[in-house]
Amino acid sequence: MFLTIAHRGDPLAHRENTMPAFRSAAAKGANTLEFDLRLTRDGRIALLHDARLDRLWGVPAAIADLTLDEVRAAGADDQQVPTLDELLVAFPETTFLVDLKTDDVIEPAVRELRRHGDAFDRAIFVAARQGGREALVRLRTAEPDALIGLDWTEPVPPSEDLLDAMRPQYFGPRWRVADACGVPAMRERGYRVWVGPLAAEADLAAAYAYGVDGIVSDDIDALLRLAAPVAAGE
Repeated sequence: MFLTIAHRGDPLAHRENTMPAFRSAAAKGANTLEFDLRLTRDGRIALLHDARLDRLWGVPAAIADLTLDEVRAAGADDQQVPTLDELLVAFPETTFLVDLKTDDVIEPAVRELRRHGDAFDRAIFVAARQGGREALVRLRTAEPDALIGLDWTEPVPPSEDLLDAMRPQYFGPRWRVADACGVPAMRERGYRVWVGPLAAEADLAAAYAYGVDGIVSDDIDALLRLAAPVAAGE
């Protein structure tokens, strides 16, 4: 399956990391939803990329300093910061790309995913942040059956020591370093490779032609137009 990965849902049509954005991406045909996890002050798992609510919600506060009720007060109805539980209930069969924004959210997220049937088996964990690689190595030790993706921004291949410690099944470099970090060699070694996030149609087409197993995109419409021949078996 070619991974059509909706970056924070469908952020060009709806506010990112909200239920309308995720529903829109899934309705259009995205087979993988990417989202970000953080903990509120009262230990609830919320979907939010930024550490603070300023940019999207106009609230000058950090999510870690607020309870879930206080966070959700920033929006109304389904235009709120959703919880992981809400998303898992709404999408019982979808593949997830789960960006673990802080160390303290990892164990609660694993518990919540395991509580929802096979959701853990449909989740690919990444940690695109400083210290994220160490966190994923610890996750591999604690959860040997976890699906892990190694996010990558460097113009060199990952070291063998890192690959041996993390044992990722997926490799997720930025498009600009695809050649330098050895994407063809990584695919030959059995890693499934995605690139992104991309939005420009020219970049999407170039990445697709280059040969990858998935693309992360903000423009889910353009990505799905590109991937339609694969979905149709052409």
